[in-house]
Amino acid sequence: MTRNPSLRLGAFAWIAVALPLAMHLYGAGPAGPAGLTSRAPAIHERAGSMGGHGDIPLRVSFSPDSKFLVTADNDGTARLWNVATERQIGQAIKVGGVHIRDAVFSPDGKVLVTVDTGGAVRFWNVSRHLQLGAPINASRKKLLSAAFSPSGEVLATGGADGSTRLWNVATRRQIGVAMTSAGTSVTEVTFSPNGKLIATADSNGTVQLWNVATHRPVGKPIGTKFPGFFLVETTFSPDSKIFAMVGTDLREWSVATGRQIGRTMHPGQFDTNGVVFTPDGKTMITTNADQLIQEWNVAAQREVGSVKPAGHDDNFSFEAISPDGKLLATTAYSGPARLWKLGG
Repeated sequence: MTRNPSLRLGAFAWIAVALPLAMHLYGAGPAGPAGLTSRAPAIHERAGSMGGHGDIPLRVSFSPDSKFLVTADNDGTARLWNVATERQIGQAIKVGGVHIRDAVFSPDGKVLVTVDTGGAVRFWNVSRHLQLGAPINASRKKLLSAAFSPSGEVLATGGADGSTRLWNVATRRQIGVAMTSAGTSVTEVTFSPNGKLIATADSNGTVQLWNVATHRPVGKPIGTKFPGFFLVETTFSPDSKIFAMVGTDLREWSVATGRQIGRTMHPGQFDTNGVVFTPDGKTMITTNADQLIQEWNVAAQREVGSVKPAGHDDNFSFEAISPDGKLLATTAYSGPARLWKLGG
C-alpha cells in the first residue's frame, strides 16, 4: 500500500517528553475568505478503541479495502485489527530480540511487511500471521519506516543509517543504489500515488523528493523552521501534484516546480504530528499536540473546521485515513488507537 499518510515518529520515544516543551508562539491562522467560515468538522469519534494503555500504537495503516488496521506498538509488536468490531485479530506479531517499528499492507492486502530495530524486512501472510520466507537483511542499523509502491512491485525502506533503499518485492533484492539523506535517520518514506516519486523525511527535520527511476534527488531539500529537533510528516495529494509537510507548521509544495504554494499555515501552538489528504484531494486533515483535529481547504489554504475531542487528554502522534475516505485513525502518546467517522 502506498503510504499516503505518512509519517512516522514513533521510533523516537524521547519526543513524547520533548513535544510539550516545544511551543511555537504561533496563533491560529487568519479567518478564511467568504464561504469558508470555521465550523465543527464532520468528524465523530467511534465508541471503541484498539489496544490498552500497555499497547500504545506508534504507527497505523489501513488495509486497501479499509476493513483492517495494523498498528506498530511501543512494545515492539504489530497487531491486526478488525475495523468494524475494533477487535484484535489473532495474536500480536513479534520477532525475538528486536522491536517492530513500522508495518504496512501490500496493495492487494494479502501481505504485511514489517521493519524492525534489527535492520530486517519481514513479509507476513495476513490471514495466517505466518512469516513468508527469509527476511531481507536490509541494514546494519534500525529500520524505521516502509512503504509499498502503488503497483506493489517495489518496497521502500528508511532507517537509522540515513539511507532509503528500494527493493524488488518478487526477488527481494535491492534496486540500484541507496538514496542517502543529510539527516542521521530517515524517519519516513512516502510514495507519490503515481509511483514516480518518493518523499523522505529525516531526523534533521528535512524533506527530500527522489526520482524512483533514477534514484536521484528532485529539487533541493526542504527544511523546517527549527532543523535538528522537529520530526516531519509528509503526504502527497491523490493526483501527485502537491505534497504537504508538517512539523513546525503546515505547508504545501508544488511537485512540478519544487516551490511552496501560497502561505504557511499554523495549525496550533505546538508541533503538528500528522497530515493526510482526503481521497478527493480537496481537504487536508491535521492532528497536533494541541489535541486538535483540524480540516483545511487545500485550494484556499484555510482552516474550515476543528474539533477538540471531549475526554481526550493527550497529544496526537500519528494519523492515517482509510482508502475509502470514511475513517480516520489516530494514535496518542499514552493511549490506544482510535477511529473517527468522516463526513457525517
